[in-house]
Amino acid sequence: MKRILLISMILCAAATGLSAQPSFSAGIGGDFFNYEKNFLDMGSSMVVPIAEGMELNLGVNFGIATETEDSDVDASFYIPFDLGLNFLFNEEQALQYLVGVGLTPQFLFDDGTDFYMGPYAKGGIRVKVHEYMKWFIELQQDLVIGAPDWINTVTRVKTGVLFNLGS
Repeated sequence: MKRILLISMILCAAATGLSAQPSFSAGIGGDFFNYEKNFLDMGSSMVVPIAEGMELNLGVNFGIATETEDSDVDASFYIPFDLGLNFLFNEEQALQYLVGVGLTPQFLFDDGTDFYMGPYAKGGIRVKVHEYMKWFIELQQDLVIGAPDWINTVTRVKTGVLFNLGS
């Protein structure tokens, strides 16, 4: 866990040097791992503009799923990272669209620790609700490789708020 936190801090520190106006998001949603296990997902990301209509997205999420058996509650934990690019449309309007692509390393803690990695694609909308705040909703599809099934899919749906630190 210390390695994950250290890697996240290094990536965030490196990305802040790319732009004077990074944005930060906080969101909640659901992750559907192979459509067999559903996780409540809470996450955040740092979004850094790198060109007009394009931004770097560095995110981390934390998912939890519980199962009750004979009054015992067992929890599974799911931690996906997002490293990718978002392409924005209607950037100057109150309603924006985005398409994103990237790479997602993921950890699943369920009867042991499993590691997965693969590409993702996402789409979403952002609605400007304040000068420094946008509400967003995103749908993301991951194709990750890892044992025991080796080819796995994850559908992620989330909503939240993107805070812009510049005007």
